Amino acid sequence: MKLKINGIAYFYTWLTEYQATRPTLLCLHGFTGTGATFNGIANEFPDHNLLTIDLIGHGQSASFVHPYRYQMTSLTQDIRLLTNQLGITQFALLGYSMGARVALSFSLSYPELVTALILESGSPGLASPSARRERRVSDLHLAQKLLKEPLCDFINFWEALPLFESQKRLSSHGQSLIRQERLNQTAFGLATSLWAMGTGSQPDYWPQLTDLQSFPVLLVTGKEDLKFQEIAQQMIARQPTITGEIIPYAGHAVHLEQPKRFAQVINHWLKGATLDETN
Repeated sequence: MKLKINGIAYFYTWLTEYQATRPTLLCLHGFTGTGATFNGIANEFPDHNLLTIDLIGHGQSASFVHPYRYQMTSLTQDIRLLTNQLGITQFALLGYSMGARVALSFSLSYPELVTALILESGSPGLASPSARRERRVSDLHLAQKLLKEPLCDFINFWEALPLFESQKRLSSHGQSLIRQERLNQTAFGLATSLWAMGTGSQPDYWPQLTDLQSFPVLLVTGKEDLKFQEIAQQMIARQPTITGEIIPYAGHAVHLEQPKRFAQVINHWLKGATLDETN
């Protein structure tokens, strides 16, 4: 289904039948993905309403809009308005990769709406101004690559990154679904997403991690994803109230590579989190 938020069409899906008496878990996908990436875990959360949103520039949500609307502050405002229109007053929030950065930004901006935050392979950004500048240049080159070459060529390049090596262990059907999801994107949407809300463009959230005190926070990483394991450890060192979980036999996309174990960890953790909402 679609909702227009300040003139921008956002596609959203309830992966589970909505029941007003159950708490809601809002799931945000990663770069080149859509809400469909969470289909494989939909049946693993019987105590929650699972809601997904195709983020701007991805899936069936709008792509050909002003780049300003892609910026993190604009996107998080849109998510707030969308959930408000759906009548969801509070919810737990799960974000994967790019979606984790969005989820963190949203939680820092609207902590009163969040009951629990789960970041899968997420990052608070880059603390060094020089590192952010270098990353912006890198993201710009990737955006130009997207706009100059066939989308298929970019997807071939993207899938060959070492970050996604462990996904080659997925079944051929599973790999095919992920690839088709990527190929169904628009080059403009992906390029603008990189340019306007890539890691180099987003704010540095490291200093604000100490503000994450009004709700519990869980970091989930794959044991084979050493880069994001290290980031998670640094985040916990900055804010010791954060909990970390490492999932064996998984890389960057834990929810795809170990869906049942991923869901078990989150369900167990959520039972210990404070979920007071009824929407």
